[in-house]
Amino acid sequence: MGFRPKHTAFTHLVARRISYIEGDMLINLVSYNRDTNALEVTITEGGVVRTDTAFPFAHLPKKVKQQLNPLQ
Repeated sequence: MGFRPKHTAFTHLVARRISYIEGDMLINLVSYNRDTNALEVTITEGGVVRTDTAFPFAHLPKKVKQQLNPLQ
């Protein structure tokens, strides 16, 4: 039998440095929760940085979704 690590619901994305620009906002992905299909992101707008913990996965551009590949 061997040791099988338990899969966590969260995937940390900080090391992958995935970001994109939408309008005048720079959105950086921090982590992805597979259970709720939501992301934690930091949004930089006009020099002000805020954190959103319930950013919907569906609001991401198609190219960013392909980089995440949530099926794995």
